[in-house]
Amino acid sequence: MRENNYDIQEFLQDYAETSPDKEIRIINAAINAFSEKGFEATRTKEIAQRAGIAEGTIFRYFPTKDAILERMVPLLVRVMLPKISGPIDKIISEHSQEPVERILFAILTDRVQMARDNGRFIKSVLPELIHRAPLLNQLQQSILPVIEQYVSKVVDYGKSRGEMDEHLDPHLVMMQLLGFIISCGMFGGESEADIAQTVNAFIHYTMKGWSK
Repeated sequence: MRENNYDIQEFLQDYAETSPDKEIRIINAAINAFSEKGFEATRTKEIAQRAGIAEGTIFRYFPTKDAILERMVPLLVRVMLPKISGPIDKIISEHSQEPVERILFAILTDRVQMARDNGRFIKSVLPELIHRAPLLNQLQQSILPVIEQYVSKVVDYGKSRGEMDEHLDPHLVMMQLLGFIISCGMFGGESEADIAQTVNAFIHYTMKGWSK
């Protein structure tokens, strides 16, 4: 895989192939099946075949198909978080002396690429997670604080340079960025040039509201 490949399914497939943990293999197989057929149309027998195990083995780990979704969030957080947060640390470090707009451009183009790499997952699996209150709470408690921590770093940096309003709320900035990343990842054009143009336009107009 390329260094900046964020495909959850591809990464998890590689991870599952080298792990003896059958739970990981089952969840990996389930993600692939859900992405192709949808949650409701997928049967546990098909998940078992993809995982290379007997169907009865699934029920030793997961009593229901819904239980697979319930375990999916903490597994993805544990496996994927270092991979998806590391590049942001690198971007912030490499652009530490540049205008905040340059930092935002680098971060947003990177995160839009992540959304594009996971288009199937976002369209098919993510809705199943967010439509279930307990799973939505898991996402909110495990993912959003990490995202807001990074957004706060950028906002504080922008405030220190006088490029952002000192009363700007990082939480609201995070919500705007998340909405843009998902929508641009799904509908923001095909080429890298299209994405760069869209990101630049978003930052240009949004910064007018975020600045003093």
